[in-house]
Amino acid sequence: MDLSSALYGATAGVSAASAQISLVSRNIANQSNPNASRKIANVATAYGAPSLVSISQASSSALLGSLLAANSKQAQQSAISNAMSQLEGTLGTTASSTTSPTALIGQLKDALQTYAVAPQNPISAQAAVMAATNLANGLNSASTTVQNVRAQADAGIADSVAKINNLLGQFTKANQTVVAGTVSGADITDDMDKRNSLLQQLSNEIGITTVKGSNNDLKIYTDSGLTLFDQAPMQVAFKQTPAFTASTQGNAVYVDGVPVTAQGSPFMVQNGALAGLVSVRDSLASTYQSQLDQIASGLITAFQETDQGATGQPAQAGLFTNGASLAVPSTSTVTQGLAANIQVASSVNISTGNPDLLRDGGISSNGATPYVYNPVAGQTGYSDRLNQLVSNLSQPVTFDPSAGAGTQASVTDYASASASWLGTQANQASTAASYSAAVQSSASGALSNTTGVNLDTELSHMLALEQSYQASAKLMTTVSSLYAALFQAIQ
Repeated sequence: MDLSSALYGATAGVSAASAQISLVSRNIANQSNPNASRKIANVATAYGAPSLVSISQASSSALLGSLLAANSKQAQQSAISNAMSQLEGTLGTTASSTTSPTALIGQLKDALQTYAVAPQNPISAQAAVMAATNLANGLNSASTTVQNVRAQADAGIADSVAKINNLLGQFTKANQTVVAGTVSGADITDDMDKRNSLLQQLSNEIGITTVKGSNNDLKIYTDSGLTLFDQAPMQVAFKQTPAFTASTQGNAVYVDGVPVTAQGSPFMVQNGALAGLVSVRDSLASTYQSQLDQIASGLITAFQETDQGATGQPAQAGLFTNGASLAVPSTSTVTQGLAANIQVASSVNISTGNPDLLRDGGISSNGATPYVYNPVAGQTGYSDRLNQLVSNLSQPVTFDPSAGAGTQASVTDYASASASWLGTQANQASTAASYSAAVQSSASGALSNTTGVNLDTELSHMLALEQSYQASAKLMTTVSSLYAALFQAIQ
């Protein structure tokens, strides 16, 4: 080998080693960055000398796909679990006197039984009416909580849609940079890391899959198969509803004009925070609202007053009414919003009415026939009427199966079944959220172990490169000395 070739090889070795050392330093600097992948120097030998021809990154499309799916499932289950915890708060504790419909019905039964023992005691009458008022207020409050949860979910959907559009906009720029860099041969590894980070953020909002095209171009689809990004982002649209009642139907989310959250849509998304929030708003919370409405319907039915004079008058609401209405709703069909409107009849109200009407009857007619049960004072008649009301709370009636808490049950048992349903749903949601979080953590760890930076590996690589650099530098020094000796000899 002549001196020129030796110097060329040594210089190339120093340059290649220096470039690799710089890349290792870059990896070490990004060791704590969860979104950074390990950068790899691709070195080739040409004309007997090494050179850095390109930079690539450690990657695994399979592990990234698993992480995206795990992110979506975890975000979905977390959204559901958080909402169910709020709904479960309407149950309070087992002995709660202000929230649990089951406990409040039990307190009303106890108050009525105490009143039946001493039906001429005004304090017992007031206590029974107060227990009924607490029960109506409890159902009102629970209904308000349900609709607040639905409104929060709807607002969460709006936030999620805004994030999706923003992330798609950022992804567009990152993807264009990657494609252009691939064509020109530039180092695009950091841009690919950024693009993968955006995908992970996007997967938290909506279930996605990706397909790689030419020049490292990526296409994004929803987990239901609808195109979300193909060279340009699709527009994701949603109109938030400002307030919710039991009858309010939330709006659907559209991707490029196609509904992805409407029931029955062939492209309904399955995972991500978006799917979880829609499930809360349109299914879980609405089902619980229906159960509360059925409890309210059962109470109005249990305390209804019938014609005692055989005059053919229809039954009317007694102790409990739907607002100011005296109509008795059917328990076999859900009356939307009834739990929000149920109240104690004004004629028996402690402050403005006569609590003794609960004992005498005529609540619906303010003491007038034909709805009076005890027109003549009498201990036995009073007690019989009050005991009958207690018994009515345990009599089975037909409930709407769509509410999900049974079809044939007493209002007392139905309230218990509703509490059991809610507790089961909340427990299942919590368990699913914990499990999906563990899966997400495992998927994240697997991807990091495969594509992330290992400090020990990088330091070991650094030592080897430094030795290579020193050897090449020493060769350069030796060749330079030989050149100096040659020039001196020539002179």
